[in-house]
Amino acid sequence: MKESEIRPPDLFNRYLELSRNDIDKFFSDKSNFVEICCPGCGSNNHEAGLTKSGFEYVSCQTCGSLFLSPRPTDAMINNYARESAATEFFATHFFKETAEARREHMFKPRAQLVGEWISRLALEEPLEFVDIGCGYGIFLEEIANLNRFTCISGIEPAPSLAAVCREKGFSIVEKSAEEVAQDEMGASFATSFEVIEHVFDPVSFLSGIHRVLRPGGLLLLTTLTVTGFDIQVLWEHSKSVNPPQHINLLSVKGMEQLMARSGFQVVEVSTPGQLDVDIVGNLAKEDPNIELPRFVSQLVHEATDEAREAFQRFLQEQKLSSHIRIVARSI
Repeated sequence: MKESEIRPPDLFNRYLELSRNDIDKFFSDKSNFVEICCPGCGSNNHEAGLTKSGFEYVSCQTCGSLFLSPRPTDAMINNYARESAATEFFATHFFKETAEARREHMFKPRAQLVGEWISRLALEEPLEFVDIGCGYGIFLEEIANLNRFTCISGIEPAPSLAAVCREKGFSIVEKSAEEVAQDEMGASFATSFEVIEHVFDPVSFLSGIHRVLRPGGLLLLTTLTVTGFDIQVLWEHSKSVNPPQHINLLSVKGMEQLMARSGFQVVEVSTPGQLDVDIVGNLAKEDPNIELPRFVSQLVHEATDEAREAFQRFLQEQKLSSHIRIVARSI
């Protein structure tokens, strides 16, 4: 998989441009922004991390996570998600135009992974599945193809996307995970892909997922991690550091502590990302003014494809990719 297959540069850069333009409209008044403790470990021991598009990120001195503080309130973030031009563009253009590539490269392998975990762990029958932030329902379709679950549902707060999923025949709870009540659902397996980096309060978000799951239920979650190679190398130039979209970029250690604080027992942590080296190389070509460390410059400009692939495998094996995947049980 290459970055351009799931994030075509023209579409992705237009999305980022709209995000930047939306900032003045939705976040020009920062008087109501709130200071927070580390979303990962809960520590209040942090120092300045970086500034981007007028937003301040801080770095936790306890677990190494990077997060926005002060940050917009939950209401401001939700309003932005509903009304911003960037969000509309992502739904109407970016995602639609990359949907089938994402199905092949992301959703099908993830569905296969769900099937593998069902076979690996003894989950109580009947098996019920829920995807948090199910969007257009493509992943739900791939889960249905497994023929392993008696009930497949999604949680999707956006009315238009919830309607699309219902048209495909899926049961949808039209609210955020934080709003789901105890015993409202009883899933044995839940997934959440690239959502937690957006939310105001990751503990509240995961606590909502905990309520969605039956005791002993399994959660498969993916997100970005600041300890990954491309984010560490590119830092403020990284397109993954994208306020007001990505406000929680936790470390591997911070993610593990966040799961424990939210009522989960971690079963497996991995960083199976495939794009770190590709992302650095692409941005270096796009903006030659970015100064890379000499070794990294040699890697992306002069090394063989085999060397770059081997280095990416090293990042995966040593939990140094910026794409983190966690499997955890509800306790």
